[in-house]
Amino acid sequence: MKKNIILILSMVIVLLNSCYKEEPLSPSSSENSDRFEFPQGNNDYDQIAKDVFDRFGVKIIYKDFVDTDFNLSWTNPGIGKTGYPIPENQRKDAVHFMANHIFGFLTPEITKKVLPPYYYIADSVSQYSKIENPTSTYESVTPTSYFYTGIDFWSFTWNNAASWSKMNGTYTAQPSNPLIRPRTPFQVFYRRGVMLKEVYKNSIIKGNIVPPEGFNTGFDFTTKVESAAAMKDNPNYYLTRGFPGIFASSLNFNLSRLTSVTQTGPSLIFRDYVLLSMRYDADSIEILMPKASYPMIHEKYTIVIEHMKNKYGIDLTKIATKPENGYQ
Repeated sequence: MKKNIILILSMVIVLLNSCYKEEPLSPSSSENSDRFEFPQGNNDYDQIAKDVFDRFGVKIIYKDFVDTDFNLSWTNPGIGKTGYPIPENQRKDAVHFMANHIFGFLTPEITKKVLPPYYYIADSVSQYSKIENPTSTYESVTPTSYFYTGIDFWSFTWNNAASWSKMNGTYTAQPSNPLIRPRTPFQVFYRRGVMLKEVYKNSIIKGNIVPPEGFNTGFDFTTKVESAAAMKDNPNYYLTRGFPGIFASSLNFNLSRLTSVTQTGPSLIFRDYVLLSMRYDADSIEILMPKASYPMIHEKYTIVIEHMKNKYGIDLTKIATKPENGYQ
């Protein structure tokens, strides 16, 4: 009897296993992303947003946000972020900025498996926090200018909220000057650079963009580098060794000194040069890193410019040029 029970249980387990088929997890895709009505209107700029979607599979969203839209993240899910729609009289400029200054410098080949289904343009995004105990109440507002870890979205703020903090109703940090929408040629150049930098970094990581053969020739990735200005005459000064520096933050477009050779490497140096070529044109590089002193920088810069132009149809020198025609 005991053997019969064991046999029957075994058969049931086999039968269940044969009937059960685990469904694979699939990443979000533009085909099944429908939290928002899209296009979001019938204006000329809504057609421009649709043209971007038709080519890239990414929906530019500028209104109809609910708080949960900004709290879905792979790395730091939570509650408390609030996003606000772009004012109606600024939506045209915001969509033109995205279409011309972000997607205008990209191709579907570059953005494949990099950009999520949604790209939010919010007027502001901030997180309000309140901590209470029997003797005190602490409140704060922290703005979020750029966000790249949403489950199915990236976002940036066109304007932004001011940050502040209070203890028992008294400011411990006065409201800051909020980020405002880009208006000058430099502001447009800088804000687009912050975002394009993250797209290109991730595209290189994904293998959508690959370096030219032999690009790493001449680099020493093991010997300690020197980075202090007083060490410029040292043969191991990072620029002399051909290392242009790094873009360490995802929230700005600033080039930093390479303080350790471990900050770069065979899989990172091409990325460093792509970002350098987006940030500075040839004349600026000559001022910052004169060819007479740092010939390897100029050699590799030229290789990257030509490689990106010939293989991917992207002219990085245009990204490094301040626009003279606003958002167009």
